[in-house]
Amino acid sequence: MKVFNYSQYIKCIHTLRLNAVLQLAERNAEYHLENSNKKYSHDALIKNILRDTKEAEKFINQFLEPREPVKSEDLIHYTNNYITRKYKSKEADLVYQLKDQEIFFLIEHQSTIDNSMTYRLLNYCIDIMQEWGRNKKVGRHTRYPIIVPVVIYTGNQKWNFPKNFKEKQISSYVFERYKIDLEYNFIDINRISKRTLLQRNTMFSYIMLIEKSENKEQLLENLNLLIQTVTDRDMLDELSSIVTYLLDNLLKDEEQLELLEKIHRKVGEKGMSTLYDRLLAENRRMIKQGEKSSQKKIAQKMLVKKLDDEIILETTGIKREELEQIKNKLAIAG
Repeated sequence: MKVFNYSQYIKCIHTLRLNAVLQLAERNAEYHLENSNKKYSHDALIKNILRDTKEAEKFINQFLEPREPVKSEDLIHYTNNYITRKYKSKEADLVYQLKDQEIFFLIEHQSTIDNSMTYRLLNYCIDIMQEWGRNKKVGRHTRYPIIVPVVIYTGNQKWNFPKNFKEKQISSYVFERYKIDLEYNFIDINRISKRTLLQRNTMFSYIMLIEKSENKEQLLENLNLLIQTVTDRDMLDELSSIVTYLLDNLLKDEEQLELLEKIHRKVGEKGMSTLYDRLLAENRRMIKQGEKSSQKKIAQKMLVKKLDDEIILETTGIKREELEQIKNKLAIAG
């Protein structure tokens, strides 16, 4: 496991002018399938899954293999209230700390190759160190935290850049020992087989399988494979949300409906009632955030799922005549 610790930090603060460091922030990359002009956000998938501490626990234990397994109850997820001003403009990053320990996990998702990754991670690690020490009395016996930087790469191009910062610095026989030794843990989904991802039985591994899809045909094939493989009700629930929302602009309505019906049959009526409650809550959240343009589309999806008219009206906020218009369009299309 690659870490960033006190000795590397001391070298950094003596060799970098921190007040001159540029803020580098990757824009949320969008995923384009071959022969398709539709897209969805990579970060939405990765971020939503790894925000769950149980999934973060599985991810850390499976991919970083610490000597002692990490437990979800010991993972503290830091919000933007903690993370520095640089982090506030880059929500894709996830930072966890182990409870009662000065150990941090910095998880960065990357969907495109980035030659400056070691430099970016170096600055993020320093930011975490500084923020950690902001309200602490730093003295002779202070021991700075360990930071475990992780890059999850979901792009198609080969990542052929050095993963240690010192390999990006100039060569100097005289001053070689002053180089900054920061190496990140690198997870490349291109190197993980479909079989391995299925065997790991986590939502993160299932998302990685979806990310491996190179075209529409592969996407549908992988989604159907997941529906056949997954047995956990909560995971099927999560898969339904992914099909309904995150892949909404990529899949045709009939393709979405077919996938949801397969999940419906597998979970059963009792399990789907929980799913509906979750979808309703998500719809309310979207509308509350001001996504007015999505109201009619949400109403249409709820009609397809045969939800009660009153629930649709209450949830979406559309007028009854608008709902009738949507019904008529669906009837004509059917």
